Amino acid sequence: MIKVKKIISGRIGSNCYIVYDSDTLNAAIIDPGEDGDKIIQAVEENGFKPEMLINTHGHYDHILSDEQIRKRFNIPLAAHKDEFPMFPDPGRNFSAMFGLPRSVSAPEIALEDNQEVKLSFTSFKTIHTPGHSKGGICLLFDDFIITGDTLFAGTIGRTDFPGGDYEEMMNSLEKIKKLKKSLIVYPGHGSQTTLANELRHNPYLKGNSGL
Repeated sequence: MIKVKKIISGRIGSNCYIVYDSDTLNAAIIDPGEDGDKIIQAVEENGFKPEMLINTHGHYDHILSDEQIRKRFNIPLAAHKDEFPMFPDPGRNFSAMFGLPRSVSAPEIALEDNQEVKLSFTSFKTIHTPGHSKGGICLLFDDFIITGDTLFAGTIGRTDFPGGDYEEMMNSLEKIKKLKKSLIVYPGHGSQTTLANELRHNPYLKGNSGL
């Protein structure tokens, strides 16, 4: 059975997710953020066997532990190709702005829209959802979706950062609105929700332009 473990990482509470098979314990790590030691401890205490590290986008609060995680478990990093310029540049990934200048090596795996990514224990589809950043993605599994900073419970990601675009965000949300309503939504910050709940209550998915 595929399960999801959430680890809250860093000073602004970014959600790191470990998607894993409860039988084999094979796993993927998504958006490790700042607290690499905390995430490594969780992986090792639970006996998870990571195969891939994935970033939904390239902002500092989601990528700061990338190098540490990659080296510890000898796994590749995957991200959307449009996000690659952010990783080595502390200005673009905002780590310099927050006093934690960090350069991250380019991902080994370049993802594209509507790409199926196969792991040993499951697969997921990449949905390109620009708006918060140019290369933002959501990861669609059978019963859940990891939305990064595109969709939150009751709201959406900011579009006023460099690389953000409100019109692109609205187009990205249209993609999400077409998915099956029973999906559990695991966002980049805050609590989980369901797509059905967001379609009923989130003003941005209901077509209202403001909160």
